[in-house]
Amino acid sequence: MISRAFLGTCAALSLAVACPQVGTAAVQVSQSGWQWGNPTPQGNTVRAIDFVQGRGYAIGDDGTALRTDDGGATWSGLPTGTSLDLNRVQAVTPDVVTILGGDGCVLRRSDDGGRTFRKFYVLTEINCPEPVAATYFITPQIGYLLLRNGNVLRTTDAGESFSRVTAIPGTSGSAGGGNATPADAIFTSPDAGIVFLAGSNTAFRTTDAGASWTPEPDVAPGNVQRVKAIDGNTFYAFGPNTLLRSADAGQTWQAKPIAATVTGVSCATLDLCLLTTDRGDRLLRTENGGDTFESITASTAPLYAAGFANPSRAVAAGNGGATAVSDDGGRNYTAVGGDIAGSFQFGLRLGPAPNIALALGARGQLARTTDNGVTWKAINVATSSDMRDTSFSSESEGYALDVRGGLFRTNNGGSSWQPIDPGTTSAPQAVITSGTTVLLAGPRGVRRASGGGQFSLAESRARVDAFDRAGSAIFAYGTNAIIRTTNGGRAWKTIKRPGRLADLEMTSANGGYALTTNGRVWRTTNGGKRWSELPAVGTGRGLALAFGSATDGYLTLEGYPADNNVAYVQRTTDGGKHWRPQRIASGRFPGTEGVISPSAARSYALTSTPAAGGNVFRSLFTTSSGGDFGSRSTISLSRARRSGRTVTVSGQLKGAQGGEAIVVSARTGSRWSEQVVTAGANGGRFTASFRVSGRVQFVARWAGDSGRQGAGSSVLTLKKK
Repeated sequence: MISRAFLGTCAALSLAVACPQVGTAAVQVSQSGWQWGNPTPQGNTVRAIDFVQGRGYAIGDDGTALRTDDGGATWSGLPTGTSLDLNRVQAVTPDVVTILGGDGCVLRRSDDGGRTFRKFYVLTEINCPEPVAATYFITPQIGYLLLRNGNVLRTTDAGESFSRVTAIPGTSGSAGGGNATPADAIFTSPDAGIVFLAGSNTAFRTTDAGASWTPEPDVAPGNVQRVKAIDGNTFYAFGPNTLLRSADAGQTWQAKPIAATVTGVSCATLDLCLLTTDRGDRLLRTENGGDTFESITASTAPLYAAGFANPSRAVAAGNGGATAVSDDGGRNYTAVGGDIAGSFQFGLRLGPAPNIALALGARGQLARTTDNGVTWKAINVATSSDMRDTSFSSESEGYALDVRGGLFRTNNGGSSWQPIDPGTTSAPQAVITSGTTVLLAGPRGVRRASGGGQFSLAESRARVDAFDRAGSAIFAYGTNAIIRTTNGGRAWKTIKRPGRLADLEMTSANGGYALTTNGRVWRTTNGGKRWSELPAVGTGRGLALAFGSATDGYLTLEGYPADNNVAYVQRTTDGGKHWRPQRIASGRFPGTEGVISPSAARSYALTSTPAAGGNVFRSLFTTSSGGDFGSRSTISLSRARRSGRTVTVSGQLKGAQGGEAIVVSARTGSRWSEQVVTAGANGGRFTASFRVSGRVQFVARWAGDSGRQGAGSSVLTLKKK
């Protein structure tokens, strides 16, 4: 085997950080209207790629599906409507694509180039009764499903209906029984195909549309897990230390020398192919149909998928979305996109204009976007301490505050910084600018400087550690205090609070929202004289608030019961009367300020980056649609009935296909209980039961799927008996 290293300036450097960027188009996430800003093209691991007539589809973890029409230079995210990992993709035509994953329980199809996806055959995507092992479509209308139990289904109407044909011999579904599982299939006509059993070299052929199966006698030894058709006669079968090739439509199979677990094969010609491996540490390139290989290291990140857009253009992708392209038949590669690196676990901050946002990082680092979150750039402040806060009055003029209380000023957009005396030996907790005025909050009171002068104490009593701006008004707040200024910090007024504060988000001098430490969300329209609770959030697991207008905002969540270990927000556009869940990405928010909203539609989000490690936060997102994607949906609760201490509540998700995961919440006192139930195919109806007593409030929520927004119900109240 010939070894060939990836030559050029990228050889010893991270593909995502240091190599030339080819494309920067924003990629939408799989289940909402949020788009990736960092890393680019996107940050989920890619597992498979398939090209047809120059159009490519890639799928991977977290429900990710992507499309490229320019050989991988740019990508668009596709709304699969699932968050489960995907591992198989078939581009049947440029517009028809099928995807499989979720341990065989996620099976979806698009007939419009990935703009929308629909479920077919499998509706219940968790613990489905008959997981699918593999699929193969010969035409957009005619295709086969191989179930894990060996049963074979055939469709002639694009998956609208299926007929069962004869099960694969040796499987539990066959007449003779057995423990074998189908691995994969290739069909060369509506009636003729070949199927391998997983982990073996046993193959069966049908020539009568699956009515009967005959064993293939001339197959070299091997451990086959997948198969790939290059044309009507040339096939590959592969797996651990296995590469079998057939040049006669599967009549005979010859073993090729391979010392790797092959997970994918893509060919530009009958003999020029790229192979991927389970380790992802190299691509294997052959020009002679697998007789010999050259080993190519195309990235410091593992690459798990590769494909040819044309004989000269190859695309490879893998861990954390790392992507590279080749224009010389798969030998040398150039990075697509990039990654700012570092970690920004201390939250987001609004910039001086809606197109500008910043993230607070470790060891003196900030990240900033000036193009609405499409790209981000790292900025180094003149400190080795973690960043606590930052505020810019213009694109070039700004301040940064570190955790030790060090204050720094820049007048060139962060290219250089100079230290500023904060006028106190107690470390300030927050900084905000207002024209030429700079305010520092905490640990007690507010300090003020204007026109480049020294800081002096403007307010001395309130224990405050954060700022919030609402027009010309500035609020400083802490757990037990809210104060307001409307004259640039010269005078402050105490504002009544609804309880112990976790977060404050004001939208005007008198209107805004608060999150208290017991998880309740509140609204005021009269400067805090009266706060009204908003129980339709249906949860006590809120982390922080972000509002871009008096009615439009988000509550970031610690967790969402129907989808574990994922960063969710709840979105309201009616002042908190209803809240609909939006899924952003796998990972978690950094605590406070995981989402910021400079306007009703434009928002930014920051989550952890699982591919880089659970405690690394540099997945950055943006939206210009308020995070919504697809048509509106409606969920409602119709009635609640009490039987002893058990209360059963009923509801409906209009337009449900069946199998949608609904979160139903019940609250007595201040504590919410949450259950995940499934919408039925009978009109989307669902029920949930709780053991509760006294007055109970109920809320139902659904996170949406491909082409449909999430929804939240009104509050249903059952009075004390």
